[in-house]
Amino acid sequence: MKQKFLLSFLFLLLLYSAHGQSKISGVVTDAENGEGLPGVSISIKGSTIGTVTDFDGNYSLNVSSGDILTFSFIGYKTQEVAIQNQSQLNIQLNPDVTQLSEVVVVGYGVQTKREVTGSIASVNSQELTEIPVPSFEAGLQGRAAGVQVVQGSGMSGSGSIVRIRGISSISAAGDPLYVIDGIPVTQDQFILGNGGSGAMNYNPLATLNPNDIESIDILKDAAAAGIYGSRGANGVVLITTKKGKRGKPKFNFNSTLGISEMAFEPDMLSAAEYIQLRQEAWENDGNTGRVPLPDGFSWEEALANDTDWIDETTQRGFNQSYNLSGTYGTEKFNTYVGLSYSDNESFLKGNSFERMSARVNLEYKPLDNLSVALSQNLSRGLNDRVDLFEGSLGAAMSSANPIFPIFDNDNPDRTYYLPTSADPGGWGNPVRVRELLDWQTREYRSVSNLNLVYNPIEKLTITATGGLDYLDLQDDQYRPAELINSTTSLGNANQENIYITNFNYSLTAAYDFALPNDDKLKVLIGQEFQRSTTDRSLFNWTDVSGPVNEDFAKGNETTLNETIENVGKWSFLSYFGRLNYSLLDKYFFQGTARVDGSSRFGKNNRYGFFPSASIAWMMSEEDFFGNGGFVSFLKLKASWGLTGNANMPDFQRFGNFGVGQGSLVYNGEPTIFPERLNNPDLQWERTRTIDFGIEAGFLEDRITTELAYYHKNTTDVLINIGTQPSTGFTNFWDNFGEIENQGVELSLNSRNLVGDFKWTTTINLAHNTNEVIDIGGYSSDAIGGGFNDTRVVEGEPVGANFLVRFSRVDPESGRPIWLDKDGNETFDFDLENRVVVGSVIPDLTGGIGNKFEYRNFDLNVFFTFTVGGNIYDGSAKRQLPSQVTVWNFRGDIADRWRQPGDIAELPKLTLEPIQGPDGGSVWQYNSTLFLYDASYLRLRSLSLGYNLPSSISSKLNLQNVRLSLTGSNLLTFTKYPGDPEIARDFQNAQDRNLSPNVSFLTPPQQRSFTFGLNVQF
Repeated sequence: MKQKFLLSFLFLLLLYSAHGQSKISGVVTDAENGEGLPGVSISIKGSTIGTVTDFDGNYSLNVSSGDILTFSFIGYKTQEVAIQNQSQLNIQLNPDVTQLSEVVVVGYGVQTKREVTGSIASVNSQELTEIPVPSFEAGLQGRAAGVQVVQGSGMSGSGSIVRIRGISSISAAGDPLYVIDGIPVTQDQFILGNGGSGAMNYNPLATLNPNDIESIDILKDAAAAGIYGSRGANGVVLITTKKGKRGKPKFNFNSTLGISEMAFEPDMLSAAEYIQLRQEAWENDGNTGRVPLPDGFSWEEALANDTDWIDETTQRGFNQSYNLSGTYGTEKFNTYVGLSYSDNESFLKGNSFERMSARVNLEYKPLDNLSVALSQNLSRGLNDRVDLFEGSLGAAMSSANPIFPIFDNDNPDRTYYLPTSADPGGWGNPVRVRELLDWQTREYRSVSNLNLVYNPIEKLTITATGGLDYLDLQDDQYRPAELINSTTSLGNANQENIYITNFNYSLTAAYDFALPNDDKLKVLIGQEFQRSTTDRSLFNWTDVSGPVNEDFAKGNETTLNETIENVGKWSFLSYFGRLNYSLLDKYFFQGTARVDGSSRFGKNNRYGFFPSASIAWMMSEEDFFGNGGFVSFLKLKASWGLTGNANMPDFQRFGNFGVGQGSLVYNGEPTIFPERLNNPDLQWERTRTIDFGIEAGFLEDRITTELAYYHKNTTDVLINIGTQPSTGFTNFWDNFGEIENQGVELSLNSRNLVGDFKWTTTINLAHNTNEVIDIGGYSSDAIGGGFNDTRVVEGEPVGANFLVRFSRVDPESGRPIWLDKDGNETFDFDLENRVVVGSVIPDLTGGIGNKFEYRNFDLNVFFTFTVGGNIYDGSAKRQLPSQVTVWNFRGDIADRWRQPGDIAELPKLTLEPIQGPDGGSVWQYNSTLFLYDASYLRLRSLSLGYNLPSSISSKLNLQNVRLSLTGSNLLTFTKYPGDPEIARDFQNAQDRNLSPNVSFLTPPQQRSFTFGLNVQF
């Protein structure tokens, strides 16, 4: 009886259970775009029963009346719904705009913003591609507090100067480390030699397609960058490319078409104006009659020529780009494929950069506990180049005098005119050089990455990554006989081939420890190895009839000079670890440690140890804080850490010998002599950083902000020091000196209006002070910025301008009056009176963006600005001198002394050289006469977009269609008589660190107008 009763009871229980349960189904979509969301977690609250949505966001689940379903998905607000006898339930999830839910990429992993204890700035793909730029890093300008970006000039493919929290280096490279999908990539701007041939440094980042980038995370302090140890002193830029997404195949096509022109047009004099000034100088010197003109032209001939060299060297460039990408994913397999083509003409005639790229990112999960990811990017860059100084705008702003013609008027076959008095020789006709010089730089690049993730047991993750960055660079030049003034009909060809193989692998193991009270402990340990090898071959052919990249084998090729060399090889071996501890989900602790070994240092100091520690406190989670109110969340954080820098030329720890030539050859045998001292004690540059930050949200995160203070102290600074000639050596590398950076950063995001009409504002500001604490007792002249009169002086910022101070123009005589060291006025120009003036460091940098949305329309307005700092115009001393030469003048020469009593900015004109104390002309020397305020406000971009209504796009079987019109660099407000953004050619890393504020015939930025089409299907 008992058994029958028990069976009957169980049967009734099952019937009751079956009667109480029912199946519910529906679809989960994004509330903003209506797309189905795959992988949404759906669970019955208080139980372990649940499911996930499929590719299109569909789900089904057995539930009982009264159950509460919880819908959760990363990046979206969690939603709970009570079930009341229903079989259909569709849910729209709203994006979680609070920054605490964002996922950011950190070294060797990811974290939610809530868990981050360091200082990290993130830039998404939409912000990055909003403005047409020559290279992706330029798109970071104004987007992240503490990240100063000076965009590359208007030359196609030019690179930008990126500085994170100031300048911490002198001779070692001061750029951040760039890591693409875990691979530290080749980023040396001086691959093609010091000085950047043609007045443009090579940009190794130009071939990366910005449309393939999902996000960029910038690690700014030691807590964030410390995991990269020896290479994190100048910050780390982590680039994550797009990956496949679960769901049915989706495609995206976007194209841009636009035009570009100079954002600022130089104001140069006409032939008549130049002759007038030359005549004035002639008469000031006591002469009468007509002044003789360069190259012996008569006044009538010169006025008839009146060549507008600015117009002859510039154009309205045409830019086009086409990008097609597709994603597809299943539970086991995800893929992203991207194809891109772009061709960008600059506003310089003859200059363009063509890029083709293809990317495939694959993810495959053959086992539940094993996933494999393969990333492959192939790209080709083709740069048709011009020589800025000889054959382009630089010459047009200097030695290309308006009285010179383009063609020789006395020659019936209209050959190009060759000025004889141009200084330097050959610069006087840039059209001639541009049309005759055949110059092209071609780059092939492959960046590959294989990633294995294995979970042998629960909570243990082992990750193995191997990457290869291969660069094949070829630079071809051909100068025909006419250009080299050869007596034969044949010319010279040069080819430089550079091959860089950059191999990297890393192995990490991460374990999540289960702790009570929802505490979390995660430990990561790892090992990494990187090796880079650079090989170079140089070829020079004389007496050939064509360029190397064509059929050049047409002439006498017996005079081939060939040089093959290995110019660089270095490697890193690293061991690192990270510990993250979360207490009660409101107290966060992190510690990192890394040991790096570098082949660039001797055995005495080959390894360096770089630790960091950081904490964060979610104060708003405390009971005393209350719930909600005006302050939505409040987070405090602090960090301390040690990072390093080893980015210097190879083999500097060794001494080297030079081979004598000319007078140093005896009996036919060259002498061998010591040239550089060896230094076996050469070691790491070390930067200690303290960082304090506050993150806050107000009015339910309608306003979010972050405020940070940092202090960076760099010791053992790597410096390439010049030695006295009497020592028999020219220079050597050593560790000495100390640099301090400290600053304040503020970022703010505000959703001012919500609803049908939306208005959001983003603001970021950064202030940095930089000071050289010690340079080991060396004089300021021992450490200079190349051709530029910048120095390293104790108590001053890195790269202080070291100039003679200009006081005024004497109203009676028109002579310039200078100041001596004590501030007394003198008519004598003496280099001994140089003092530190101005600064390469601005007082404030930042960006302000406003976005307005109404229904299908949106308007983006983005400004960037710099307050303070100085620009030294290195070419103005020859464009606006007292002495009239063959160089043309700028329009501001109008403010000059002409007669007694004049109060003028510039001295009187003369044809006679003004002698300095050593016999040289004064115009050769640098003074504050051409030191300008660097402040500016620039309308970086203005973009109007329109999204076709879904009712129209769906009829076309399209998911979304967007049209946009964007203008960049439309307005600039500045006191500087040129473009205030200067990214010029540099001789070396030291010049790049010390002289970013020095201009010399530098091309302006480009102003562009671009139409964009984006189609998703």
